[in-house]
Amino acid sequence: MLSDAVDIIEPHENAVMIGTGKGGVGKSTIAAQKAAWHAAQGERTLLICVTSQDDDDLGIERFDRGLRPDGPSVLNGEGLLRAIQDRTALLPVREVRPNLDVVPGGEAVGELLTLLTARMPMEGVFVVASLARALAPIAPWYDRIILDSAPEQDALEQLALAAARWLFVPTRSDDTSIRGMRRIARNYKLVRSQVNPQLQVAGACLYGSNPSATQLHEEVRQDVMKILGANTPMLSTVVGYREMPAVNARKKGLTFAEYAALLPSSAKSYDVAAGRAQRADVVPESIKPLAEEMDRLNQEIDAHCRKAA
Repeated sequence: MLSDAVDIIEPHENAVMIGTGKGGVGKSTIAAQKAAWHAAQGERTLLICVTSQDDDDLGIERFDRGLRPDGPSVLNGEGLLRAIQDRTALLPVREVRPNLDVVPGGEAVGELLTLLTARMPMEGVFVVASLARALAPIAPWYDRIILDSAPEQDALEQLALAAARWLFVPTRSDDTSIRGMRRIARNYKLVRSQVNPQLQVAGACLYGSNPSATQLHEEVRQDVMKILGANTPMLSTVVGYREMPAVNARKKGLTFAEYAALLPSSAKSYDVAAGRAQRADVVPESIKPLAEEMDRLNQEIDAHCRKAA
Protein backbone atom coordinates (compact mmCIF):
# COMPACT_ATOMS: atom_id res chain seq x y z
CA MET A 1 0.00 0.00 0.00
CA LEU A 2 1.33 3.45 -0.93
CA SER A 3 1.19 6.31 1.56
CA ASP A 4 0.21 9.93 0.88
CA ALA A 5 3.91 10.77 0.95
CA VAL A 6 4.50 9.33 -2.50
CA ASP A 7 2.61 11.95 -4.50
CA ILE A 8 4.56 12.98 -7.58
CA ILE A 9 6.05 16.46 -7.18
CA GLU A 10 6.33 18.57 -10.30
CA PRO A 11 9.82 20.11 -10.40
CA HIS A 12 10.49 23.83 -10.47
CA GLU A 13 10.62 25.05 -14.08
CA ASN A 14 14.17 26.38 -13.58
CA ALA A 15 15.61 23.56 -11.47
CA VAL A 16 18.86 22.42 -13.11
CA MET A 17 20.90 19.46 -11.89
CA ILE A 18 24.61 19.41 -12.69
CA GLY A 19 25.47 15.74 -12.74
CA THR A 20 27.68 13.08 -14.18
CA GLY A 21 28.67 9.53 -13.34
CA LYS A 22 32.21 10.35 -12.22
CA GLY A 23 33.82 12.77 -9.81
CA GLY A 24 36.54 15.25 -10.70
CA VAL A 25 35.00 16.59 -13.92
CA GLY A 26 34.07 20.06 -12.62
CA LYS A 27 30.53 19.23 -11.50
CA SER A 28 30.56 20.98 -8.11
CA THR A 29 32.57 23.91 -9.47
CA ILE A 30 30.08 24.50 -12.30
CA ALA A 31 27.12 24.20 -9.91
CA ALA A 32 28.53 26.77 -7.47
CA GLN A 33 29.64 29.14 -10.24
CA LYS A 34 26.28 28.92 -12.00
CA ALA A 35 24.31 29.54 -8.82
CA ALA A 36 26.43 32.59 -7.96
CA TRP A 37 26.15 33.83 -11.55
CA HIS A 38 22.34 33.82 -11.46
CA ALA A 39 22.34 35.50 -8.04
CA ALA A 40 24.67 38.24 -9.29
CA GLN A 41 22.11 39.00 -11.99
CA GLY A 42 19.47 39.67 -9.37
CA GLU A 43 17.72 36.28 -9.60
CA ARG A 44 16.76 34.68 -6.31
CA THR A 45 18.76 31.43 -6.39
CA LEU A 46 19.02 28.26 -4.30
CA LEU A 47 21.98 25.87 -4.49
CA ILE A 48 21.40 22.37 -3.09
CA CYS A 49 24.50 20.20 -2.59
CA VAL A 50 23.34 16.58 -2.63
CA THR A 51 26.82 15.22 -2.05
CA SER A 52 28.72 13.86 0.93
CA GLN A 53 31.88 15.59 -0.30
CA ASP A 54 31.20 19.27 0.26
CA ASP A 55 33.88 21.34 -1.48
CA ASP A 56 32.67 24.60 0.11
CA ASP A 57 33.50 26.53 -3.08
CA LEU A 58 31.58 29.54 -1.74
CA GLY A 59 33.35 29.66 1.62
CA ILE A 60 30.26 29.04 3.77
CA GLU A 61 32.00 27.11 6.54
CA ARG A 62 35.61 28.28 6.20
CA PHE A 63 34.72 32.00 6.11
CA ASP A 64 31.42 31.87 8.03
CA ARG A 65 29.41 33.25 5.12
CA GLY A 66 25.63 33.41 5.12
CA LEU A 67 22.92 33.50 7.77
CA ARG A 68 22.34 30.17 9.51
CA PRO A 69 18.76 29.26 10.44
CA ASP A 70 17.94 29.05 14.14
CA GLY A 71 18.21 25.66 15.77
CA PRO A 72 20.49 22.70 15.04
CA SER A 73 23.32 23.08 12.54
CA VAL A 74 22.51 22.72 8.86
CA LEU A 75 26.18 22.52 7.83
CA ASN A 76 27.98 19.36 6.69
CA GLY A 77 24.78 17.99 5.14
CA GLU A 78 22.96 17.86 8.49
CA GLY A 79 20.17 20.18 7.38
CA LEU A 80 19.51 18.18 4.22
CA LEU A 81 19.45 14.91 6.16
CA ARG A 82 17.14 16.32 8.84
CA ALA A 83 14.62 17.73 6.35
CA ILE A 84 14.25 14.41 4.55
CA GLN A 85 14.28 12.39 7.78
CA ASP A 86 11.63 14.55 9.48
CA ARG A 87 9.65 15.19 6.26
CA THR A 88 10.01 18.95 6.70
CA ALA A 89 10.98 21.79 4.37
CA LEU A 90 14.63 22.47 3.61
CA LEU A 91 16.27 25.18 5.72
CA PRO A 92 19.03 26.82 3.67
CA VAL A 93 21.85 29.07 4.76
CA ARG A 94 20.53 32.44 3.64
CA GLU A 95 22.36 35.20 1.77
CA VAL A 96 25.65 33.38 1.19
CA ARG A 97 25.81 35.99 -1.53
CA PRO A 98 23.12 38.60 -2.21
CA ASN A 99 20.17 36.60 -3.65
CA LEU A 100 21.92 33.25 -3.06
CA ASP A 101 20.83 30.66 -0.47
CA VAL A 102 22.58 27.31 -0.07
CA VAL A 103 21.67 23.90 1.36
CA PRO A 104 25.18 22.61 2.16
CA GLY A 105 26.28 19.06 1.51
CA GLY A 106 28.73 17.07 3.57
CA GLU A 107 29.31 13.86 5.48
CA ALA A 108 25.77 13.59 6.91
CA VAL A 109 24.33 13.27 3.40
CA GLY A 110 25.76 9.75 3.27
CA GLU A 111 23.36 8.74 6.06
CA LEU A 112 20.46 9.25 3.66
CA LEU A 113 21.24 5.89 2.08
CA THR A 114 20.20 3.98 5.23
CA LEU A 115 17.09 6.13 5.62
CA LEU A 116 15.94 5.67 2.03
CA THR A 117 16.50 1.92 2.21
CA ALA A 118 14.32 1.71 5.34
CA ARG A 119 11.49 3.61 3.63
CA MET A 120 11.46 1.59 0.43
CA PRO A 121 8.96 -1.06 1.62
CA MET A 122 6.34 1.67 2.13
CA GLU A 123 7.19 4.14 -0.64
CA GLY A 124 8.74 1.90 -3.29
CA VAL A 125 10.44 3.76 -6.14
CA PHE A 126 8.86 7.02 -5.01
CA VAL A 127 11.31 7.17 -2.11
CA VAL A 128 13.61 9.01 -4.53
CA ALA A 129 11.10 11.90 -4.48
CA SER A 130 12.07 12.60 -0.84
CA LEU A 131 14.23 15.60 -1.76
CA ALA A 132 11.58 16.94 -4.14
CA ARG A 133 9.04 16.88 -1.28
CA ALA A 134 11.42 18.71 1.08
CA LEU A 135 12.11 21.30 -1.62
CA ALA A 136 8.49 21.87 -2.70
CA PRO A 137 7.45 24.23 0.16
CA ILE A 138 10.29 26.69 -0.51
CA ALA A 139 10.73 26.27 -4.28
CA PRO A 140 8.29 29.12 -5.12
CA TRP A 141 10.61 31.55 -3.32
CA TYR A 142 13.28 31.12 -6.00
CA ASP A 143 13.80 32.07 -9.61
CA ARG A 144 16.55 29.48 -10.04
CA ILE A 145 17.38 26.20 -8.30
CA ILE A 146 20.73 24.48 -8.92
CA LEU A 147 21.36 20.93 -7.70
CA ASP A 148 24.88 19.61 -7.30
CA SER A 149 24.57 15.82 -7.39
CA ALA A 150 26.68 13.04 -5.92
CA PRO A 151 28.52 10.86 -8.44
CA GLU A 152 29.43 8.34 -5.75
CA GLN A 153 25.96 6.89 -5.10
CA ASP A 154 23.08 6.03 -7.45
CA ALA A 155 20.49 6.69 -4.73
CA LEU A 156 21.74 10.23 -4.06
CA GLU A 157 21.99 10.95 -7.77
CA GLN A 158 18.40 9.78 -8.23
CA LEU A 159 17.26 12.05 -5.37
CA ALA A 160 18.60 15.07 -7.23
CA LEU A 161 17.20 13.92 -10.59
CA ALA A 162 13.72 13.54 -9.09
CA ALA A 163 13.83 17.18 -7.94
CA ALA A 164 15.18 18.63 -11.22
CA ARG A 165 13.58 19.83 -14.43
CA TRP A 166 16.80 19.84 -16.41
CA LEU A 167 19.95 17.72 -16.39
CA PHE A 168 23.23 19.20 -17.55
CA VAL A 169 26.25 16.88 -17.87
CA PRO A 170 29.88 18.08 -17.73
CA THR A 171 32.66 15.70 -18.73
CA ARG A 172 36.36 15.55 -19.38
CA SER A 173 37.80 14.03 -22.53
CA ASP A 174 39.33 10.89 -20.97
CA ASP A 175 37.73 7.47 -21.41
CA THR A 176 36.97 7.10 -17.69
CA SER A 177 34.90 10.29 -17.69
CA ILE A 178 33.07 9.26 -20.87
CA ARG A 179 32.27 5.84 -19.39
CA GLY A 180 31.07 7.55 -16.22
CA MET A 181 28.32 9.21 -18.23
CA ARG A 182 26.70 5.82 -18.74
CA ARG A 183 25.75 5.79 -15.07
CA ILE A 184 24.07 9.18 -15.12
CA ALA A 185 22.30 8.14 -18.33
CA ARG A 186 20.95 5.00 -16.64
CA ASN A 187 19.76 6.91 -13.56
CA TYR A 188 18.21 9.60 -15.77
CA LYS A 189 16.15 7.02 -17.67
CA LEU A 190 15.01 5.30 -14.47
CA VAL A 191 13.91 8.50 -12.76
CA ARG A 192 12.27 9.97 -15.85
CA SER A 193 10.29 6.81 -16.61
CA GLN A 194 9.14 6.07 -13.06
CA VAL A 195 9.10 9.26 -10.98
CA ASN A 196 9.79 12.51 -12.83
CA PRO A 197 8.48 12.56 -16.42
CA GLN A 198 9.24 16.31 -16.63
CA LEU A 199 12.99 15.66 -16.51
CA GLN A 200 14.98 16.44 -19.67
CA VAL A 201 18.63 16.55 -20.71
CA ALA A 202 19.53 20.17 -21.44
CA GLY A 203 23.03 19.45 -22.76
CA ALA A 204 26.62 18.51 -22.03
CA CYS A 205 29.98 20.27 -22.06
CA LEU A 206 33.70 19.66 -21.86
CA TYR A 207 35.43 20.92 -18.74
CA GLY A 208 39.14 21.26 -18.08
CA SER A 209 40.18 20.69 -21.68
CA ASN A 210 42.30 22.56 -24.21
CA PRO A 211 39.85 24.81 -26.11
CA SER A 212 41.89 24.42 -29.31
CA ALA A 213 41.74 20.58 -29.40
CA THR A 214 38.79 20.63 -31.78
CA GLN A 215 39.31 17.14 -33.21
CA LEU A 216 39.29 15.64 -29.71
CA HIS A 217 36.19 17.65 -28.87
CA GLU A 218 34.37 16.25 -31.88
CA GLU A 219 35.21 12.71 -30.78
CA VAL A 220 33.83 13.47 -27.32
CA ARG A 221 30.69 14.95 -28.88
CA GLN A 222 30.08 11.71 -30.75
CA ASP A 223 30.54 9.71 -27.54
CA VAL A 224 28.14 11.99 -25.67
CA MET A 225 25.42 11.55 -28.29
CA LYS A 226 25.83 7.77 -28.20
CA ILE A 227 25.39 7.72 -24.42
CA LEU A 228 22.92 10.53 -23.74
CA GLY A 229 21.01 10.49 -27.01
CA ALA A 230 21.45 11.76 -30.56
CA ASN A 231 19.65 15.03 -29.81
CA THR A 232 21.84 15.98 -26.83
CA PRO A 233 23.30 19.47 -27.40
CA MET A 234 27.08 19.70 -26.91
CA LEU A 235 27.88 23.22 -25.78
CA SER A 236 30.53 25.10 -27.73
CA THR A 237 32.12 26.69 -24.65
CA VAL A 238 35.05 24.73 -23.24
CA VAL A 239 36.38 25.79 -19.85
CA GLY A 240 40.13 25.31 -20.03
CA TYR A 241 42.34 23.68 -17.41
CA ARG A 242 44.01 26.37 -15.31
CA GLU A 243 44.92 24.82 -12.01
CA MET A 244 46.50 27.72 -10.13
CA PRO A 245 43.69 30.29 -10.39
CA ALA A 246 41.02 27.62 -9.84
CA VAL A 247 42.72 26.31 -6.69
CA ASN A 248 43.42 29.81 -5.36
CA ALA A 249 39.82 30.91 -5.88
CA ARG A 250 38.51 27.84 -4.06
CA LYS A 251 40.89 28.42 -1.12
CA LYS A 252 39.53 31.93 -0.77
CA GLY A 253 35.92 30.77 -1.15
CA LEU A 254 35.46 32.98 -4.22
CA THR A 255 33.91 32.38 -7.59
CA PHE A 256 36.14 32.85 -10.61
CA ALA A 257 34.44 36.18 -11.38
CA GLU A 258 34.91 37.41 -7.80
CA TYR A 259 38.59 36.39 -7.83
CA ALA A 260 39.15 38.06 -11.21
CA ALA A 261 37.67 41.27 -9.81
CA LEU A 262 40.65 41.43 -7.42
CA LEU A 263 43.18 41.71 -10.27
CA PRO A 264 43.42 45.53 -10.29
CA SER A 265 44.40 45.58 -6.60
CA SER A 266 46.57 42.45 -6.70
CA ALA A 267 50.09 42.38 -5.35
CA LYS A 268 52.82 41.77 -7.93
CA SER A 269 55.59 39.22 -8.03
CA TYR A 270 58.14 41.96 -7.30
CA ASP A 271 56.19 42.82 -4.14
CA VAL A 272 56.65 39.23 -3.00
CA ALA A 273 60.35 39.33 -3.86
CA ALA A 274 60.74 42.55 -1.85
CA GLY A 275 58.93 41.05 1.15
CA ARG A 276 56.00 43.47 0.89
CA ALA A 277 53.43 40.75 0.12
CA GLN A 278 52.82 37.03 0.33
CA ARG A 279 52.55 34.81 -2.72
CA ALA A 280 48.89 34.19 -1.85
CA ASP A 281 48.29 37.94 -2.35
CA VAL A 282 49.16 37.70 -6.04
CA VAL A 283 46.12 37.09 -8.25
CA PRO A 284 47.29 35.19 -11.36
CA GLU A 285 46.45 36.82 -14.69
CA SER A 286 45.11 33.45 -15.89
CA ILE A 287 42.02 33.91 -13.71
CA LYS A 288 40.65 36.40 -16.23
CA PRO A 289 40.20 33.99 -19.18
CA LEU A 290 38.99 31.30 -16.75
CA ALA A 291 36.29 33.64 -15.41
CA GLU A 292 35.30 34.66 -18.95
CA GLU A 293 34.96 31.05 -20.07
CA MET A 294 32.85 30.17 -17.04
CA ASP A 295 30.64 33.19 -17.69
CA ARG A 296 30.08 32.07 -21.30
CA LEU A 297 29.34 28.53 -20.13
CA ASN A 298 26.71 29.79 -17.69
CA GLN A 299 25.07 31.82 -20.42
CA GLU A 300 25.08 28.86 -22.79
CA ILE A 301 23.60 26.44 -20.23
CA ASP A 302 20.86 28.95 -19.53
CA ALA A 303 20.16 29.43 -23.24
CA HIS A 304 19.92 25.68 -23.87
CA CYS A 305 17.47 25.24 -20.99
CA ARG A 306 15.27 27.99 -22.39
CA LYS A 307 15.48 26.47 -25.87
CA ALA A 308 14.58 23.00 -24.59
CA ALA A 309 11.62 24.44 -22.69
